[in-house]
Amino acid sequence: MLENKNQNEQWKFLILLLKEIAESKGITQNQIAERSEMHQSHVSRFFSLKYAPNINTFLKIAKAVKVNFFFQYQEDTTDLNVCFRKIKRT
Repeated sequence: MLENKNQNEQWKFLILLLKEIAESKGITQNQIAERSEMHQSHVSRFFSLKYAPNINTFLKIAKAVKVNFFFQYQEDTTDLNVCFRKIKRT
């Protein structure tokens, strides 16, 4: 049951990662809203972690923040995989 809960919470990590990247680039929620053609209030709710977004919303915001995604084996020892393993254990 704990593993199931952790898998359901991993989306929060991805959103917080997008938020951190946006902040480090100086991209505001208003800019993200404009670039993604979404209301600023929706972007704010996205980053507040109050609900799990659908994949289309997530990708729109990721594109607005100018983030690319790629696939890799879970066994790889990249920083992102290490973070996911830590989340899985908590």
